[in-house]
Amino acid sequence: MADEQQPKKTYRGNCHCGAFIYEIDLPEIKAVNDCNCSICSKKGYLWLFPGGLDSIKIVKGSVDELTNYTFGKGNLHHKFCPHCGIGVLAVFPNGPPNQNVGLNARTIQGLDTWSLPSNTYDGAALGEKHVPPQYSGSIPSEQVEDGKICTGSCHCGSVQVALSSKQIDGTFTERIGECNCSICQRNGYIWIWPRREHVVIHGDAENIGRYFFKGSDLLAKIFCKKCGVQLTNEPALLSEAEIAALSEDGRNLYGFVRPLHPVNLRVLDGLDLGAIKDKVEKIPGANNPPKYQEP
Repeated sequence: MADEQQPKKTYRGNCHCGAFIYEIDLPEIKAVNDCNCSICSKKGYLWLFPGGLDSIKIVKGSVDELTNYTFGKGNLHHKFCPHCGIGVLAVFPNGPPNQNVGLNARTIQGLDTWSLPSNTYDGAALGEKHVPPQYSGSIPSEQVEDGKICTGSCHCGSVQVALSSKQIDGTFTERIGECNCSICQRNGYIWIWPRREHVVIHGDAENIGRYFFKGSDLLAKIFCKKCGVQLTNEPALLSEAEIAALSEDGRNLYGFVRPLHPVNLRVLDGLDLGAIKDKVEKIPGANNPPKYQEP
């Protein structure tokens, strides 16, 4: 809970598409909280606990317009934007009125989460152990030599992924990256960049969200419409006529991204993120054009 004795400043935050915008008065944010439970790990949340839901001033949209996801005993309701999939906050419906909300610090405008210390909470040790849904889709059309099939899913299991890859652990030699651009910062992705033919997305079409935005209209952020977990960065499949209609820069960019299908390592089953922590490259994507306009 926020310390009410300290001077406060007004922070402004939003999902990525701007459908939900809020402001909140808090003491200067000097640390965040991360949790290793099944949902927090997949979503990459960095938590703040400002007190009550009524401490958040809604500038645009409403909490009721956010998609609600809960599981288990339903003690925590995760709220995410149905358009871009960004997880904004979580509500404790049975909590005291002044202690019933968690706010995802990643959604706060201008907050450099890379520079903030994080307090880790062992949420995975609480309650019944989460059992990942069993993968039920096809395997990739091509296999990596001396590789293995890795599978994973969103939290509810409605959207799944299969990946052919070398063993992803401390011996992994390919690039692993965390970017601080406007969308990656909000979702806490940990990326690898396999080829398209080494990745399969599986799920009913109505459950698969695809989010395009200005500056990334050739790549769709794939997320589950039911639980909001973000899985991959899928290049659009353009016809030859659509490719020809692109600018020269657009054609060059499409030629670069088309063969790849980046995967968010957070969603893979059994992957020890701690084992690869020192291999994660910090990518300053926030410096790349076009500049994201904070709403």
